[in-house]
Amino acid sequence: MRVAHINVTSGLSTGRVATGIGEVLEDLGHKALLCYSRGYPPENIPGFRIGNTVDMWLHALGARLWDRAGFFSRGATRRLVRQLRLYKPDIVHLHNLHGYYLDIRTLFGYLAEAGVPVVWTLHDCWAFTGHCAYYTIAECDRFTLGCGHCPQLSAYPAALWVDQSTRNWQQKRAAYAAVPNLMLVTPSVWLGREARRSFLGKRAIRVIPNGIDLTQFRPCDEPELLSDVVKRYGLKELAGKHMLLSVASTWDERKGLTDLVELSKRLREDMMIVVLGLTERQRGELPATMLGLGSTQNIRELRALYAAADVCMSLSHEETQGMTLLEALACGTQVLCYDATALPETVTPDVGEVVPEDDLTAAAAACARLCDQPKSPLSCRARAMEYEKRGQYTQYVGLYQELLGIRGV
Repeated sequence: MRVAHINVTSGLSTGRVATGIGEVLEDLGHKALLCYSRGYPPENIPGFRIGNTVDMWLHALGARLWDRAGFFSRGATRRLVRQLRLYKPDIVHLHNLHGYYLDIRTLFGYLAEAGVPVVWTLHDCWAFTGHCAYYTIAECDRFTLGCGHCPQLSAYPAALWVDQSTRNWQQKRAAYAAVPNLMLVTPSVWLGREARRSFLGKRAIRVIPNGIDLTQFRPCDEPELLSDVVKRYGLKELAGKHMLLSVASTWDERKGLTDLVELSKRLREDMMIVVLGLTERQRGELPATMLGLGSTQNIRELRALYAAADVCMSLSHEETQGMTLLEALACGTQVLCYDATALPETVTPDVGEVVPEDDLTAAAAACARLCDQPKSPLSCRARAMEYEKRGQYTQYVGLYQELLGIRGV
């Protein structure tokens, strides 16, 4: 099989998923190509960069001025189409198509013409809305009717004043309708349910959670690394206190930073919230009862931080899976989350607690219980093993073969 993946990034975020599936394909004797806009070239599979930085900024400017994210970059998309025609894929696997690098009309025109099966892994909700990638925090369900009067124009992909959400919604629906052999995959049951509420609802939808690399995320057996991380991140302030860790690559309203600040006021004195991934400004705005840390791309350091924590929690309001919880579990650390969107799907009573969304009193009580009566690290690790990367991504290989009428992996 020859499978072409299309994603906004390579090696970062959803790019890890696309690359991981490609690596499994290559290991099994198949061919993979990752077409991406940003990040670094993949190491173990062939890559093709879509467009360039100038094109991306022009697309972003057009989206900001005219609310047309996903409807610029025609030249870059035509060059991608030429590459795909040369590659002659048996399957085209789509991932995140937003990010200021593609014209979906041009791409789906090619897909309709090519006639090959198309798999689309939805990592958020942008595919079926007229503007936003998430909408639950805005309590908006206009995507079910056609969008319009968007309440989140300032949310990514931000627009200044023009609201084209109805037009975007209509043109997305028309572009996708031209491709009859489109299979959707979601990383959670929750996102699958949301897709079924949209104009994509009649498409076949399968749930395949994203996988986790258990060789990178594991209990930390390196005392010297733990000691170094304590010094590097100033964790000596935690001496004698329980560490409640919360991690995100970008902290915005939906990630729950405001909730964490309010929660810190309700915790016992022997607990401290540590937030990883903050900007300098955000760190400066935290109360003295919290510790703010910048971002890290160092997996070893991240593993040590997870392992050092007593609890890893997510008070996020919108997640399509909740990978930071899985990473913590793989390191043997118990977890806590809101009963919001897809987060509860990861957490069982053996590995942590789920509390009602926005109920900070319940969250504080749960933190106390988990610190006083912690869950077994072995149970946490065992839960994460259910999401082992190769096993999850091999499911995609089986799906490809199913769509092509091929037996066996």
